Amino acid sequence: MIIMKTTVIVPSNKRTQDLERCLRALKQQTELADEVIVVVRDTDLETQNFLGCFNQENLNLRVAQVEIPGQIAALNVGLEQATGDIISITDDDGVPHPPWLERI
Repeated sequence: MIIMKTTVIVPSNKRTQDLERCLRALKQQTELADEVIVVVRDTDLETQNFLGCFNQENLNLRVAQVEIPGQIAALNVGLEQATGDIISITDDDGVPHPPWLERI
């Protein structure tokens, strides 16, 4: 049996309420991600502060900063830092259903 490591990338910019719902949904997955990378703009102190206080239990959460505006730049930073064999991406306003990662 081959076991593959999973990474979820979540780009986020100043939408902490949406991000909180997304991260809570990732904590409820029937198969948890091996790592979750939230990519945040270097100027987005609100989101950085939120992540510093967020209960990361059940998540191997890492925060990556991006200096260039735009979702493509954020995704590229997340991809550069990802270590998983399987990479999944969700927006910060996404709320993945519990079997999402298991089905992937």
